[in-house]
Amino acid sequence: MSKRENKKRKQNKQRKSKLKQNIPMVLMTVGIFFMALSGLHWILKFRALSLDKKLLAQYSSQEISSQINSIPIKIYLQWRLDTAITEQVLVDGNWTISETEASHLANSANPGEDGNIIIYGHNKRSILGNLRALKGGEIITITTADGGEHKYQVSKIAEVNPDQTSYLEPTTEETLTLYTCSGLMDAKRFIVQAKPI
Repeated sequence: MSKRENKKRKQNKQRKSKLKQNIPMVLMTVGIFFMALSGLHWILKFRALSLDKKLLAQYSSQEISSQINSIPIKIYLQWRLDTAITEQVLVDGNWTISETEASHLANSANPGEDGNIIIYGHNKRSILGNLRALKGGEIITITTADGGEHKYQVSKIAEVNPDQTSYLEPTTEETLTLYTCSGLMDAKRFIVQAKPI
């Protein structure tokens, strides 16, 4: 065996040895990266469900409807949505949110009332994730606690930044607003508005 071949063999062994020594460091770096990514996703997900101070003041000043029978309990849209709805409130400037169902902001209007009916939830497929497939014109059915069914036709669809809250403002006429997170790392909002039919 020539000296050159011996030298190459030694260099290959050294490279493999260095690679083996660096494997734990590489794995640790990858692990830290994914943990940071997960933390950022969690922060953005909840940031997207925050109200600015002006809008928060508007909803905080509104009375929660005493009409228990008219609260929404289910949302249905053929092929897209079929999930229960739970009542949620504002706590420290943030909306509480169900991890398994759609959420209705109790300070917003109820179906059949004038005002903005805000239903929101995580963009999981089992909750409101399928909203992003809507094109406009679809019929959404909201069932209330008294068994009533209220139908709405999709009139607006938008993907906005978290600070663009105009769709969430109280309205003078009955409007259904559905809201979920969207975009890379849930950094945006996906909003659907519908009018009663």
